[in-house]
Amino acid sequence: MVATPVLNFDLDAYATPRRQLIEQSLEQYTALCEPESLWQSMRYSLLSGGKRFRALLCLASAEAMEHLQPAGLTAVQAAMPCACALEMIHAMSLIHDDLPCMDNDDFRRGKPTNHKVFGEAMALLAGDALLVLATEVLLRKTPLQVDRQCLIEVAAELARATGPDGMVGGQVSDSIATGLVVPTKSLSEQAGLRTPVQADAPTAQLLESIHKRKTGALLRFATWSGARLMQANEDILSAFTSFGEVLGLAFQIADDLLDLTGDLQSLGKTPGKDQAAGKLTWVSIYGEEGSRRELALLESQGKSLLASCGLPDASTTALRALLSYAIHRRN
Repeated sequence: MVATPVLNFDLDAYATPRRQLIEQSLEQYTALCEPESLWQSMRYSLLSGGKRFRALLCLASAEAMEHLQPAGLTAVQAAMPCACALEMIHAMSLIHDDLPCMDNDDFRRGKPTNHKVFGEAMALLAGDALLVLATEVLLRKTPLQVDRQCLIEVAAELARATGPDGMVGGQVSDSIATGLVVPTKSLSEQAGLRTPVQADAPTAQLLESIHKRKTGALLRFATWSGARLMQANEDILSAFTSFGEVLGLAFQIADDLLDLTGDLQSLGKTPGKDQAAGKLTWVSIYGEEGSRRELALLESQGKSLLASCGLPDASTTALRALLSYAIHRRN
């Protein structure tokens, strides 16, 4: 995990031990049960590596509030089930995105996609199972020292970030924009916009609406949820929410650029598919240079939001480093 340095902060040294804990927890939460073929399919995608970026964001957010930790509990322990729930939902979204009815991709993280190994029906069901398991893990495995009202709010917000107001709704609007789904309403209504927008006249407003939900909703949840589980005050929660929105948009713009400039070996998935499919992306509207200028602006905005929340700089260093990584990553 390499990124632009933040105050000489070693992101690899920070991320590696936490990623190991995430992997151990995911392994524990998905121990093989019956029907074994279903769990094998779930584990194939969930435990296939990856950056664990969403989980790390959740843990870093909680650790920024370490001074509020419940008695006898570290911030990492408090937020780990939530972090793992995020990874389960992310894995579900990748399984479903790769299906022939969606992006029809053959590779993910350098390996054959789930449906290529287990078949389309099992892949679909494995994604469904991971989605449901995520909520169960969050509710059952979060330590009892964590305030139950906070936990209920986090579970409700996770459902909203995943569903029609979040990731799934954003995917639908994206699919409409590319012609994969035929809308029953106008494109602007599907995107939740007040100003009518024609499908053949994409705008930054429409694109940002899609990105905020398709990619940004879970990233925004990740930065908010860790702090909420630690009972952060409303000012901090507001700043972390805005930071998550900035980071989510930056992450997707960087993804759009990588689809244009990356290769199968570095990305672990087929490059160039967005352009080939005629997808609505930041690059397709503003070009490569315009996209990079937007990323620079978003990086500055994100760091300013963290500086304004009233926490010591040392508390938010990991979050700043993760923002820089999201913008400057190469895979």
